[in-house]
Amino acid sequence: MKKSRYPGVFTDRKHFYTLSEDKEDVYGEKVIKNKKGYFHQWVPFRSKLCAAMHMKLKSFPFKNSNVLYLGASTGTTVSHVSDMAKWVWAVEISPISMNKLVKLAERRKNIIPILEDARNTDAISLWVSRPEVIYQDISQRDQVDIFLKNMERFSPSIGFLMLKTRTIDMRSQPKEVMIKSKKKIEEYYDIKEVINISRFQKDHYAFVVIG
Repeated sequence: MKKSRYPGVFTDRKHFYTLSEDKEDVYGEKVIKNKKGYFHQWVPFRSKLCAAMHMKLKSFPFKNSNVLYLGASTGTTVSHVSDMAKWVWAVEISPISMNKLVKLAERRKNIIPILEDARNTDAISLWVSRPEVIYQDISQRDQVDIFLKNMERFSPSIGFLMLKTRTIDMRSQPKEVMIKSKKKIEEYYDIKEVINISRFQKDHYAFVVIG
């Protein structure tokens, strides 16, 4: 296992891994014991951030950062981010998903689970203090608006939006939805990267936005 080009991430030249003290798998991923701890394999078909990494993502500010994660679900990508970050505020609206997320947070003390609608930035701000990174993976038609609202409220240095094109518009082609979303974001922020991750996550794009 060697260090990858991404800070805090390791590789066996085929897969990416994050190093953790947690010996339990989170979503069925392969876990390799090492004298340093436990290497958790990062699966691009399960994690959109990992998919972007396999598609040559350049920006990777997660190591030792405070991360506001919107759409945490059961903690698949959250678990890997927590292996690198200082703190992860993990926002999730589903009580069912939150049950699993809380169990993960009990094992990983730098995860703060927040049961809340990501649109409700006032409520989220009661828990969150100066995130350097916003990461959003939300399956809602207004996902771009949600992202922009949180970028404005919390003013991070950088934001990651995993755009689910079919959730926004089933009738239009994914690339058309991406272009419209890009134009909307560019009214307020500079976009550093747009990556088509459909090889691993169908009809999805990863946006990297400068705060």
